[in-house]
Amino acid sequence: MTPRRAACTIVSPNYLHFARTLASSYMSQHPEHRFFVLIVADLTDATPFLGGEFEPVMLGQIGIADLRAEAMKYDILELNTNVKPQFLEYLLDTHGLDTLCYLDPDIFVYAPLTPVFEALDAGASCVLTPHITTPVWDGKMPSEQDLLFNGTYNLGFIAVSSSEESRRLLAWWDVRCLEAGFSEGRTGLFVDQKWINLVPGLFGNAFVTRDAGLNMAYWNLHERALVAGDAYLVKHPGGATPLRFFHFSGVVVDDESVLSKHTDRFTLAERPDLTQLFTDYKAAVRANRAASAEAGKLPYGYDNFTDGTTVTRLARRLYAAHQAHFPGDPFDANGAFAAFAKSHKLVAGVVAPAKATWKDFNPVDRRVNAVHKLLKFALKVLGPHKYELLMRYLAYIAVLRNQSVFLRDARWPEDKAGQ
Repeated sequence: MTPRRAACTIVSPNYLHFARTLASSYMSQHPEHRFFVLIVADLTDATPFLGGEFEPVMLGQIGIADLRAEAMKYDILELNTNVKPQFLEYLLDTHGLDTLCYLDPDIFVYAPLTPVFEALDAGASCVLTPHITTPVWDGKMPSEQDLLFNGTYNLGFIAVSSSEESRRLLAWWDVRCLEAGFSEGRTGLFVDQKWINLVPGLFGNAFVTRDAGLNMAYWNLHERALVAGDAYLVKHPGGATPLRFFHFSGVVVDDESVLSKHTDRFTLAERPDLTQLFTDYKAAVRANRAASAEAGKLPYGYDNFTDGTTVTRLARRLYAAHQAHFPGDPFDANGAFAAFAKSHKLVAGVVAPAKATWKDFNPVDRRVNAVHKLLKFALKVLGPHKYELLMRYLAYIAVLRNQSVFLRDARWPEDKAGQ
C-alpha cells in the first residue's frame, strides 16, 4: 500500500504569498502528495484562501483549548510557531497520514525529499536538520554562539511519522510550546525551536540527517556551495548532493542585492553561485504576492483589543504570567484584562511600535549616556559586589513576565471585586 504523505506550512495572511510559492514548489516535486496551510488569524472563513495548490486550515479548527488566551500570551511570530505541534497532530489524525513534513513558508523545494521519507519509512519518529555540520569561528553572524542561543536544529523543517513515538513527541512538544513558547533568550527559550534540542536524548527513534541538500540556508553557507546544471547540486566537505530545499530565511524580496538580513558572513555579490537561485525565488514570491493581494490584506486580528488599542508585548507577558487573574476574553475592551492593562499604562494608542533591536541603540545618544552615568554612579556608591547583585536583579526584571513586581501595590481584579 502506498504511504499517505503530506506537507504543510503555517502563515498569517500577510505571508500568504510565501506559502503559495512553497506549496507550488513542493507539489511540483511530489504531485501525489497533499499540502496544507494553517492560517493563523482571527478568521473562520477559508474562502479567500482557496484556489491554490494547497488546502487551507483555519486556526480555530485544530482544537487549541483556549485559543484567545494563547493568542494574547504570544505575539504573531510566537503564535505562528507555537501552534506547530498541534497542527501536525491535527493533520495526522484528521487525514490518516503516514508521514507529514512541516516546512517554513520561506522555503523552496528543488528536488523530492526522498532521504526524509526513507528515514521515516525505516522507523524514524522524526527527521531533524542541524543548522551546521562543520565548525565556524570567524567572528561573523550567525556564530556557533548564536546557534547555542537559538537552537541546534532548525525548526523551519521537521518531518514526522504516525508512529506511537511520534505522537508522544508531538504531545510533549505541544505542551511546552503552548505553556512556555516565548521568544525570550534571557530565560533560555526560543519559541518552538529550542525545545527540540532535547528530542534526540528523549526519543530514541529521532533521526538527525546530515544531508547537505536539506535546509541549505544562510547559517550553513560556510560549508555549502551550489553548482548549477540540469538541477542544482550542493558541494560540501563530504562531496556533492542534490539541492532538495533552500531556506530563504531573512530574504528581502524587493532588494535583489540582499542575501539575508540575518547574516553578515556573505553577501550575494560574494556568492555568485547563489545569484540566480535568489533572483528566481524573489521573482516567484513577488508574482504570488500580486496574485494574493486581496487575501493578504486580511487582518491578523490578535494585535488589538476590541476598541482598537494595540496590545503591547509587555501587556502580553504580564497576561501570560498572571492569566488566572483575568477570566473571560482577554481581547474584550470592556473585560478585566483590558481594564487592568489600561489602568497600569501597559498599552497606549492604536499604532504598534516598531520592533527595536540592538542595532537601533546609538551609543552616543544622550539618553543612553544618561543610563551609563547612572550605572557608573551606582558602581561607585554600591561597590563591585553589590553592583553585581544589582545587575543580576536588572537581568531578572528585564524578562517582561517578571515585571509584575512593579504592580505589587495593585490588587488583582477578583481581589477588588471582593471588597
